[in-house]
Amino acid sequence: MKKKYLLLGLAALLTIGAVSCGKEKKCRCAVLHSSKVRIITITKGNCEDLKLFRYHTALDSLKVDSLLCTDYEFKIDADL
Repeated sequence: MKKKYLLLGLAALLTIGAVSCGKEKKCRCAVLHSSKVRIITITKGNCEDLKLFRYHTALDSLKVDSLLCTDYEFKIDADL
């Protein structure tokens, strides 16, 4: 009986650990030399590691923005 409870407890801990590791983060990134702010969602890593944002414009030309990112939660996020 004790083994059954021990195994159930261990399975619950493993499940919680697996779910918490896959949590998404919203990174708020300022585009250097611009007034633009980009919000980028990542599943792993740190927001501070994001340095470049590559995207295609409507004319299909490749653009690259240099970023300064943080995962700090702003007050406006709580109001939504």
